[in-house]
Amino acid sequence: MYDIGGSIRRLRKLNMLNQNEFSRRIGISQGSLSDIESGKCKPSIDTVVSIHQTFNCSLELLLTGNMQIGDKELSDMESRLLQVYRELDSKDKSEILEIASLKLRIH
Repeated sequence: MYDIGGSIRRLRKLNMLNQNEFSRRIGISQGSLSDIESGKCKPSIDTVVSIHQTFNCSLELLLTGNMQIGDKELSDMESRLLQVYRELDSKDKSEILEIASLKLRIH
């Protein structure tokens, strides 16, 4: 059976946040987040929506644990890279693409 608490924990860790900061951002108590992550209870739909909106992650990732583009599942590192990339301004995004293209040419 799918563990939504584990998925939320991974998302929190990918964003390098402790439970206090993560729970503050999504509007629940640290104790509630701890209970969700440990599987003692399930998050409310409001909590899931808050996580989705606050961290710009897909509902599919939260509800199924799978983050996919097309038919390919993304690794945790790819998911984190995509989340960070989405937060950059267009100039920084262009620089990142240039650096990645340069790395590809070198290897």
